[in-house]
Amino acid sequence: MKPYPAYKDSGTPWIGEIPTHWDLAPAFALLQENKVSNRGLQNTNLLSLSYGRIITRDVDAGGLLPASFETYQIVEPGNIIMRLTDLQNDQKSLRVGLSRHSGIITSAYLCLRTKGNLSPGYAYYVLHALDTMKVLYTMGGGLRQTMDFVDLRRMPVLLPRPEEQAAIVAYLDRKNADIDRFITKKRQLIALLNEQKAAIINQAVTRGLDPKVPMKASGVEWLGDIPAHWTLTTVGRAMRLGRGRVISHEEIGENPGSYPVYSSQTANDVKPRRELSHVTA
Repeated sequence: MKPYPAYKDSGTPWIGEIPTHWDLAPAFALLQENKVSNRGLQNTNLLSLSYGRIITRDVDAGGLLPASFETYQIVEPGNIIMRLTDLQNDQKSLRVGLSRHSGIITSAYLCLRTKGNLSPGYAYYVLHALDTMKVLYTMGGGLRQTMDFVDLRRMPVLLPRPEEQAAIVAYLDRKNADIDRFITKKRQLIALLNEQKAAIINQAVTRGLDPKVPMKASGVEWLGDIPAHWTLTTVGRAMRLGRGRVISHEEIGENPGSYPVYSSQTANDVKPRRELSHVTA
């Protein structure tokens, strides 16, 4: 991407410099809360925010939706959904999604629509960037674990020209699609490599390393044939359950949580004496 001819200070540390011809406006000038109740079950298409994506959830076929869905809010294509709850305890989830469907979603989420010259696609990417940069968590600090639109209304929002917004959205959509395809191919490759690894391990431990060795029936259906010179026994004959050395509280020290010992009683409670159970061949 080529740099713009000139930049200016946005006045906001987490934004930094912006192109000189871009505007900056408070959120309330460009975004509006869009809370429309689903009273009377006007819509039955149940939506969910799943790791930054608005997806359709399955609803049991047949019968009417529960009356509780009347408390949900109606979402239209182009609406932006933000989950601004549990900010202090969950800093891994993606909290912003752009709806491409008409449906309903829990009223615990914030539903926004754009106004003026701000496009929904560009607004989503701006809020998504704030989400991934964890800016939202700085706004919900202290004792507050939940925010509402009133907490965001003065947040500065970038406003390029409409044609630039469209170009930025098209570029990001294309790049994200490329990355998603790359991730899918890598996952497929990883799955194949895991299958190959499992097959190699299974071959080595049940057939040995010599492919020409004579084989015999093991008598175990899932095991099949084994090398003719191998013997077959039971776990009880081949292994025994033993106890490790008893470790004293003094040895564990002042920080027992970091001591790598597993108790047969509990893995969490700190006790004066803890034992390590193990299996030996």
